[in-house]
Amino acid sequence: MSDISVCGIDCQEACIECNKYLQEPCKGCNAMKGKLYWTQYLGLDICPIYNCCVNEKQLDHCGHCEKLPCDIYFSTKDPSTPEDVFVEKITERANILKQLIK
Repeated sequence: MSDISVCGIDCQEACIECNKYLQEPCKGCNAMKGKLYWTQYLGLDICPIYNCCVNEKQLDHCGHCEKLPCDIYFSTKDPSTPEDVFVEKITERANILKQLIK
């Protein structure tokens, strides 16, 4: 699970994209303990998905949560992402996490 974040994003793939915009390379959600650059744009210190999963529920990833995907997933939508693409990505991430617990 080292390259898969608690929310099902492939950090290795996502960090390549994110690093285009960062001065210091992203180490991934798990290594950064949810304290990611984009949270500042939401007025947060930590990713709400990471906080709920790891800090509050003390789970390894959201695949262990019966509410996956929950309202927190849907509240983190990038406004520039079309709704259908966003829902498709969340579904993919949930499926990845569910496969990790089988």
